[in-house]
This record gives sequence, C-alpha cells and structure tokens, in this order.
Amino acid sequence: MTQLRWTFLLPTLGATLATAACDESSPNAHCDPAATNPCGPGETCVAVRRDAGECHPLCDPYASTTTCPDGTTCVPTGPDTGACTPTCNPSADDPCGADWACVPAGDRGSICRPLCTPDGAACPAGEVCQPLDDGRAACILQCSPDDPDSCQDDRSCERRTDGAYACYDPVLLAGRVFDLVSDDGVPGARVIAADQTGAAATNVAVTGADGAYQLAVPVTRQPDGTLAPGGGTFSLRVTAQDYENFPHGVRVALPIDAAALAVAGDGRWTVRNAATDVGLIPLPPPTRERGSIAGRVLADSPGGVLIVANSGSPNPPLAWTDRSGEYVVFNAEVGAYVVMGYKAFLQLQPASTTVEVGQDVAGVDLRERPDTPTGAISGTVQLVNPGACRATSVVLVPEETYDDTLKRGEVATGLRAPAPPAAPNITGAWVIDGVPDGSYAVLAAFENDACVRDPDPGIAGTQVLHITVPDRLSGTRSFMLDGSFKVTGALAILDPGETGPEAVDPTPTFRWADDSSEDAYDLVVYDAFGNEVWHPDPLPGVSGGTPELTYAGPALQPGMYYQFRVTSLRRGGSQPISMTEDLLGVFFLE
Repeated sequence: MTQLRWTFLLPTLGATLATAACDESSPNAHCDPAATNPCGPGETCVAVRRDAGECHPLCDPYASTTTCPDGTTCVPTGPDTGACTPTCNPSADDPCGADWACVPAGDRGSICRPLCTPDGAACPAGEVCQPLDDGRAACILQCSPDDPDSCQDDRSCERRTDGAYACYDPVLLAGRVFDLVSDDGVPGARVIAADQTGAAATNVAVTGADGAYQLAVPVTRQPDGTLAPGGGTFSLRVTAQDYENFPHGVRVALPIDAAALAVAGDGRWTVRNAATDVGLIPLPPPTRERGSIAGRVLADSPGGVLIVANSGSPNPPLAWTDRSGEYVVFNAEVGAYVVMGYKAFLQLQPASTTVEVGQDVAGVDLRERPDTPTGAISGTVQLVNPGACRATSVVLVPEETYDDTLKRGEVATGLRAPAPPAAPNITGAWVIDGVPDGSYAVLAAFENDACVRDPDPGIAGTQVLHITVPDRLSGTRSFMLDGSFKVTGALAILDPGETGPEAVDPTPTFRWADDSSEDAYDLVVYDAFGNEVWHPDPLPGVSGGTPELTYAGPALQPGMYYQFRVTSLRRGGSQPISMTEDLLGVFFLE
C-alpha cells in the first residue's frame, strides 16, 4: 500500500446523507437515512448503492498493513481517516445495481460509485465525474499526481480545466536520441521535459539500445478527457556520456505544444515529430575514460535544478534534476569536484566528491538549507538607439558556466527578469527574486528579442557585470547594481539562421541587415564548443545594400553546429556599435 497521501476523499453517507444511522442487527448494517446518528463507535456509513449505505469499520488508509476484513479495502474519507469499503468485481454482470458502476480506486481495487454525466450535476465532494471505457461516466475518487499508484492500467493522473484531478490516457513524447555524425542511436541517454518556466515537468526517460525513448508529460484535460488547448508546452533536455548536452551553447530547444500535436490511439496520446528527435554532438575523444556523478536534490521542490560539477576547469560538466530531484552529471574528467545546485528560491548545500578514471560516483546528494534566505538582485536597463528592440530581459548565469568569449552561460531555472515564462518586458527597472548563494554573470538582452548589449567598451553600462551572493563587502544577499545596462538594437540576421538552426552547403553565404552608421563589419564563426573557426579581415561598410560574405574557412564538419556573429564598427573600424543576437545565426552542414 502506498504511503503517499491522497488529498481527495471518498464521501461517506455520513456526509452525503446527513442523518444516517445503522441497524445494529447486522455486522455490516444498512444505514438508515431517517436516523439522527451515524454508525456505532469505530464505524462510518459507506455509500454502496443508490440511496443506501452500510456501516463499516474505520481504518488508516496510509498504514503499511490493512486492518479491513476480506472483501473490503481502506478508502480515504478524511485527512487522516478511511473506511473499509466493499470491493466489487468489474467483470461481474451488474455488480453494483442500477445507475452505479464498478470503478477503480487506485491501487486499492474497485468499488461501486454512482454514474454521472461530465456536464451534469456535480459529484460528491472529493470525487470527479470521469469517462469510462464503455462510454459511461462515474463519480470516481480523485487521483493524486504525486501517487503513481492512484491510477491503473497505464493511465496517468492529470489536472482538469475545473481544477480537479482524474485518470486519463497518458500523453507521451516519443522520439530518438542519435549521434549527429554517425546517425546511430545513443543508448543510455537521459531525457527530461521542462515546462515553460524551465522547471522539470517529468521524471527521466532513459533511451534504449537504439536511442528510442517515450516520456510521459502532464497535459491539462477537458472533463471529457480531451486535451485542453494550451494545456502543456514543453522543451527537452538530453544528456549522455561522451556527448555535449542538449540544449547548450548555440543550440536551443524548440517548444513542443503537446496539447496541439498529440495524436490519440492505442490507449495513449503520442507526439512524434522533428522536435522529439534529438541529435547529440560527440565530444572530442578523451585522453582518459570519463566518469559520472549522480545523486539527488533533497528539498521540497527538487525538480529543474541546474547541477554544476565544478573542478576549477573551464566548461564544467552540467546536468538538470528531473521532477523527483534525481540527476546524473556525465563526462566528468578525473579530479576533485564541488557539486553545486542552482534554482530560484532554493538554497542547497554544495557537496564534494572525487572521480577516478571511468568511475561512476553515486550518492552525491545536495541538501536544502531552509534556514538560509535567498536574495534579490535589482538594477536598471537603458535602451539606446533601440530600432526594433522594444523590451528585453535580464538573466543570471552561474559564473562557472560563463564563457567570456561568447558572453553566454547556462541560465538556472527562475533566475530571470521578468520571471519565466513572461515575454521580455524590461525597459527600465528590473529585479530577480529568489537568488541562491553563488557567483553570477549578469546578462542583459541574452534572448532573441531584437536587442543586444551595447558592445562599445568606451562607454559606461556596456560591460558584463559579475556578482557574488552574498555580497563580499556588505554581506547582504539583496542589493542593487550600480549604473544601468546599455542595450541597443541588434543587427538582424538574414541568412542562415534567421529564426533558428538552418542547414547549409559547404560554403554558405552569410547575410545580415545593414547598419546605417557603420564603417566596417567584423564577422566570426564559432563551433558549438565555442572554438573560433574562421575570423576573416573586417568587411568594408555597405551603403544602401545588404552586407554579405561567403564562407572561406576550414571545411565544415558533418554533425557539428556553428554560429556566425557580426559586429558593426565605426571610426575606421575601431569602435563596435552593434552586433547580431546571441542565439541566432546558427547553422549546420546539410
């Protein structure tokens, strides 16, 4: 019997028939609706047929062993109480009588409950009118999304548009994780789905030998069981040994609107498309076999934590916890590590460990520090020569993950203004609440919002700020940054990668919108690891046309992702004035 608490309770006739009492001549006496007292001591009146009830013993629905007699099961009737309720056989002919049905009660067997219509009169408190496989509907005990046993037959407990919970056919993201170079499936990859706030929405799915996976995602339902529009949009996070994480660097995860894309069939809803197939970039071969670090976040809200295994080297290995708080950090080189966890409104105690050659270290748990408050970081943004830039956002990235060449890093869940999933709307003052202890780079205009940080190093407010929480001088966890970020309009990417990663031939031509006040353009191509691949001499400015430049660097490699970045210059090419966006201009060899 599961020990998880059911928050939804089966009404007894003591509640639905307020004046019930018992005929004490029978061990399971019928309740008399005309009487003024309920059942005798240690008993309660359980609804078993239409307008009829029986007195049955009280019980503890969360005890490890049941005290109920044979033929009954302990069903919750209150926060800490239950009733030994008669079970029924759903295969029997009319086991419950007219207008009632034999329905599942989670892992407790089946019980008789009244039929209903989803758009008709409400069920008793704590129950929900749920469609049955035979086309009827019955009042059924609400399930608990935290109890995997509260639904049977591979169904999942889903929230409805009316706020109730019921068991429905699951929604599955189905796809394949594969090697971008060889196209072979990647076995043992870990796949989780994040919701629109960045929080983990699922536990982990591990790919099979062929790289295939299926991942159940929570999608809000209409009372009739159909998927509610907008009821679930997700993005995938994938990690595997000897591969770069996805998403990471120039690669971003596309949103998957499961409610709109799922197709019903075979007792499930399935989403299978290009976004559910994830190609991974192989890491360079190691000099020594890599290991891994695994553990759990022990906290009330452990899902979606950014895990950083810091050894003091650049580009530390990363992972994300699943909904239960479990994590595995792959690709740990030999050495000593301090494992940190980052998520808004969550303080975690770091943990230390050591990895030997090829060692898989387990049990590196991060414990919550509930008595340590989180901080609030605030500041201002100033839009200068904004063009199409109307508003922007500000994020905090843990210092260990920050790449100073590309001016980017990994954003922890919730460490953003405005709070996710709101669209960028910062035009002046901003604040990020719930900041846990650590060192951070503060990045403005990091998202695709037609805005970029002003690249001119000669004026104030254009530098990336680096902070520590608590502040090293004052010791406070909440403070305002000096000055303001200068944000300007971005140079628009035209081709390739105007809106997302784009396939190209071996010699792509890069095109971008003209900056009316430039003297020259500086173009750089980076690979997905942040390595500079090609940096030609500056291109002279263009007056009234579209700047473009054909790639003439080292041969592009199959399976690798690239990004081109352009900075506009004036004063003879010495002063940067604008640049392309941080996450656009991404391409790969077709």
